[in-house]
Amino acid sequence: MTLFLLNILLAVLWMFMWGAFDFWSLLAGFMLGYLLLGLISRMLAMQNYASRGVKLLSFGAYFARILVTANLQVVRALLAPRFTHTPRIIRYPVKGMTPFQITSLANAITLTPGTLSVDVTDDNTTLYVHCMFAEHRDQAIKELDELRDRMMKEMFQ
Repeated sequence: MTLFLLNILLAVLWMFMWGAFDFWSLLAGFMLGYLLLGLISRMLAMQNYASRGVKLLSFGAYFARILVTANLQVVRALLAPRFTHTPRIIRYPVKGMTPFQITSLANAITLTPGTLSVDVTDDNTTLYVHCMFAEHRDQAIKELDELRDRMMKEMFQ
């Protein structure tokens, strides 16, 4: 997070240096700062700032793909002449995750159409998820596992 704030500071300094206060100057300064901080973090054997950005973009692309898929599934169900939903509430284990990670996962689940994070237990071990299309519990758990694993690998490592 510190490197990200430093990157924003470098972008703002870039804008002041050129005297151009527009979006494109900010973007150019941010990209130049990103490359510079990636190089410095690599030379100092710190966590590589550049590879972390690539991981975040990878997760963003994955999440956008599942959002589009879920939206199409909901639209298809709405336009179907008969009731095709197979709703289910699933107890999903989140033991070993920090409260911030659990909240991030719950928000990602809720943002996806057709799913809703209902509750988390007081001991932070189980997340209750309502799935609109969960004919097979194992398949729904598998999809939640994939979301959790990708989020943990690409956002929190």
